[in-house]
Amino acid sequence: MQTLISQLQIPTNPLLSGRVDAAVPPDCIQKAVVKRPIRRQSAQDYRRDSAVEIVKNLERDGMELFGLTRGQFSLSDLIEAVLDKIGPAEMEISTWTAAHADVERMMVLMESGKVTGCRWLVDQTFVRRVPELAARIRETFGDDSIRVTRTHAKFVTLRSEEWAVALRSSMNLNQNPRLESFQVAHDPELCDFLSAAFDDVWRRQDKSLSLASTSDQLKWYRDHG
Repeated sequence: MQTLISQLQIPTNPLLSGRVDAAVPPDCIQKAVVKRPIRRQSAQDYRRDSAVEIVKNLERDGMELFGLTRGQFSLSDLIEAVLDKIGPAEMEISTWTAAHADVERMMVLMESGKVTGCRWLVDQTFVRRVPELAARIRETFGDDSIRVTRTHAKFVTLRSEEWAVALRSSMNLNQNPRLESFQVAHDPELCDFLSAAFDDVWRRQDKSLSLASTSDQLKWYRDHG
């Protein structure tokens, strides 16, 4: 048995090989880590609460809300609840994917004036899987509103006149009928850090890349790696 196993051609797991090729240019994000003190109001299981009830506890006091949800509300619900509390805001969304209904919901928020502008950072497969949604994002939020990369990061920034809210979550912008985590706080420093990541991508990448073919996108990543 041992001889048979040794003869098998088992591919090496790149995550365990000691070397991983960069999926995005290594200098794409100029500042990759921020070190900050942590103050949490509570670590709770919000499985019975709505997004509105949770956001009621959000204050500009340096405290962060951290919790778990079992699918009774979505990232879109949290975004809308925060906007209802802080007023019209500029928004940035980083997500691996987004559902039609949730993109439409963000469009309604834009058209109502609750969102005053928005930038979207999405995985390159999103544009390939749902090109019509990417087109709708450009149409509603502006031709320069979307960029693509290889990403699995899910976070949102919301900036109004008096608030700078950072919302981080395991949830994509879709329905999430499962255990998910979220963190939300008025946190100007963290918002600046996350926005800087957006700025770096926008600085390096022309808006036309989100319209390019998958092969052209992969070539761009190789050329700029």
